[in-house]
Amino acid sequence: MERRMKTKSTKTKPPRPFRNFPDELDVILHGYGPRARVVQLWRQLDGKPYVSTYVGGLDPAECEDVMIGHRFGGGSYRAKILGAWDRERRREEYFEQVSLAFDQQAFPMTAETRDRIRKQHGM
Repeated sequence: MERRMKTKSTKTKPPRPFRNFPDELDVILHGYGPRARVVQLWRQLDGKPYVSTYVGGLDPAECEDVMIGHRFGGGSYRAKILGAWDRERRREEYFEQVSLAFDQQAFPMTAETRDRIRKQHGM
């Protein structure tokens, strides 16, 4: 009787792009190039680090730090970098998540962000 060993197949992911700093979103997106299709932006509620509000899906060309700060205001954010739609798994290809923070005095919270927080969390 012949025995066969079970082998684990590993899914290979392309290497992450080079970065000088872990929060350089525009540099990271440039490294992914056209594979990055959308960036989901989530803002963490002040004083509640495990509660986040979805503030929008952005085109990678719109994701410069200063543009995000002016559009949504200061605070702590998570940016999820997503690729093309995968029909088999019925979701976008996930690349990585980047944490960002903007000074709330330099970038006051905008009315758009305040409205999204109220709608999603009933505040």
